[in-house]
Amino acid sequence: MQGLLYLTSGSIFFIGAFGLFGNANLIIATLRTLPALKRSRCGLLIGMIAVCDLICIIFEWQNATRLLLGVQNYRESCFWAMSPYLFVMNFQAVQMPTIALDRVFAMCAPIKYRRLDFSIYIALCMIPGTVFTSTLFVMAIINMNNEPIEACNPPLAYPPVVTDRWSRWVIVVDTTTIVVYVLAVAVLYIRKRSMIKSDSEYFNQQAKVMRTVVVIAIAFASTWFVSHWGVLLATMVGLSDGPMHLVQTLAVIPAMVCYAQNYYIYLWRSKEYRDLFAQQFKTLVRFDLSYCKSTKVHVMSMSNASVASVRRSKMSNK
Repeated sequence: MQGLLYLTSGSIFFIGAFGLFGNANLIIATLRTLPALKRSRCGLLIGMIAVCDLICIIFEWQNATRLLLGVQNYRESCFWAMSPYLFVMNFQAVQMPTIALDRVFAMCAPIKYRRLDFSIYIALCMIPGTVFTSTLFVMAIINMNNEPIEACNPPLAYPPVVTDRWSRWVIVVDTTTIVVYVLAVAVLYIRKRSMIKSDSEYFNQQAKVMRTVVVIAIAFASTWFVSHWGVLLATMVGLSDGPMHLVQTLAVIPAMVCYAQNYYIYLWRSKEYRDLFAQQFKTLVRFDLSYCKSTKVHVMSMSNASVASVRRSKMSNK
């Protein structure tokens, strides 16, 4: 069992490294295009998911470090140490169907969508995720115990009764995500067939966004399903504490894939994001090259000054 825990820790660090790079790029791209996002709220919602994924990866690295150091974990202290992670993890799970509803709204009522106040709209989009994660938080506090646990990760940080309900609720959220995205795609094609010529550019842009977001949703639901179905099945079978904790720990690996994958899907599927990422990479390379050149010039000038100083010293000795 100890070997599997070490393997899990290594996987967390390996997958997380790709995730940190990707989510950092997504966040930078969102900040760079923030003025334009007031016309396309979906881009900001995508940026919020990237922030949540980045936080999740950092906290999972903390979990992996505890595993490698052999720290004895207890549920209550683990819960409070992981509470920011638990909040953003559940928040971003609910944001995925929220983004799907955003796509449906953008296509069914394009004029209202573009006229609705930006700040109010984003605040409304954040309400479902906040309510969901706050409910779980209160339930965990009410049912909390301080049992020793194998690892400090989300399934073990929650009390068993909350973990069971959480897994069921997340599967419902995943199913809802898939259903809403299917609805969004159906609305897109129905609206495209009946649209007037003046709206063609708008719907073509929505179609581009939709194609990428659908792939994101499928990948998210797949990895999240695997993670939570594993925990739920282990609970339904009635495994003893040791094997149960092991299953709950291994369920972190597909969750890590979920946190790390979005950047690479956008890089593959979206020309707009691909161009943004290429510009960011070129800027970073130019910065590194200019830094190296300036350092080289500085070192050469110091070297020349040292040579001149040695020459003056020899002349004075003569």
